[in-house]
Amino acid sequence: MNPTDIPTTPAAAGAGAGLNNDQELRTPASGVPTPSTNAESNLTSPAVVARDSASFKRREENLRITGEILRERCVDKLERLNQLRQEVAKKQQSTVTRPQNDNTLQEQQLAILRIEEARLKAEHKKIRDNKHNFPEPLSEVNKLRVRQSIHDSIHELAIMLPHLKQELEETQAELAGEKQLMKELEEIRRALQARRQDLATSGESISSQQSTQGRTKMMETKVLVQELMRELTKFLARYYPPVQPDDDDATVYDLKQVLEDIMNLSVSQPADPYLVLVPGEYYPPHIEQLINAGVAVRHPRDSQRLRLIDFYS
Repeated sequence: MNPTDIPTTPAAAGAGAGLNNDQELRTPASGVPTPSTNAESNLTSPAVVARDSASFKRREENLRITGEILRERCVDKLERLNQLRQEVAKKQQSTVTRPQNDNTLQEQQLAILRIEEARLKAEHKKIRDNKHNFPEPLSEVNKLRVRQSIHDSIHELAIMLPHLKQELEETQAELAGEKQLMKELEEIRRALQARRQDLATSGESISSQQSTQGRTKMMETKVLVQELMRELTKFLARYYPPVQPDDDDATVYDLKQVLEDIMNLSVSQPADPYLVLVPGEYYPPHIEQLINAGVAVRHPRDSQRLRLIDFYS
C-alpha cells in the first residue's frame, strides 16, 4: 500500500497540529512519517535557551520569596510559643504563692477580730462595774416640768417671730436706703468729675462756680439728712421698741410710725401738716411723749390733730 494512501486519524492530525508550519513530514522507507530536521534545529536555538533561562530565574525568585515567607511564619510561631510558655510559668507561680497570701490574710483578720473581742470585753466589764451609778429615770413631775418648759419656749419664740420679721423688713428697708445713698453719692462723684474736667478745659465765672458749689452743698445736705434719718431710726428701734399693751390683743404700737407720719405730712402738706389721731391706731403715751419732748404739738382747736413743730422757724 502506498504511504500516501494512509488515512489521517485524529491523533495524527493532532500531532501534526503541534508542529510549526515550516515543518514537513518525511516518509522514510519504513513508511512512518517523521518531522524534518528544521524542528530539531529550533529546539536548540538561542531564543529557546534564553526563554528557558528566564523561566528558571523566575522559579528561583518565587522559591526564594516563598522561603522567606515560611521563615517569617516560623519565627512568629516560635515567639508565640515562648509567650505561651512564659504565661504558663506565671500561672503556675501564682498558683503556688496564692495559698500563702490567703493564709496571711486570714491571720490578719483573726488578729483584728481578737483585738475587737478584747475591746468589747473591757467595755462590758466597765458597764457591769458601773451599773449602780446609772441615773434614776425621770419622774412624772419632772417630765411635766420639762414639757411645760418646752411649751413656754415655743410660746416665747412665737411671740418673738413677728418682731423678728419686722426687724427683717426694717433691715431690708435700710439696705434699700443705703443702696439709694450709694447711687446718689455716685451721681455726686460723676458731677464733680465732670465739673473738674470743665474747669480744666475752660475757664468759668465765679457765679457758675458758686452755683456748682451750691448744688454740691445741696447734695451733701441731702446725704446728711438721710444719714440723720437712719440714725433716728436706729435710736427709736433701740430705745423705743414696738409696744403690745394687751397680751390678748395682737395690736402693736410703734413710736417710729407716728413720727414718720407727722414728718411726711410736714413735707407733703406744708399748708395743713396735721395728723388725725384715730382712736385705736396710735398709742396715747407715745403722743404725750412727743408733745412733752417738744417734737410735736396739738392743734389749737382740735386735740385729735397733731403736727410736727417748725424747727426752721
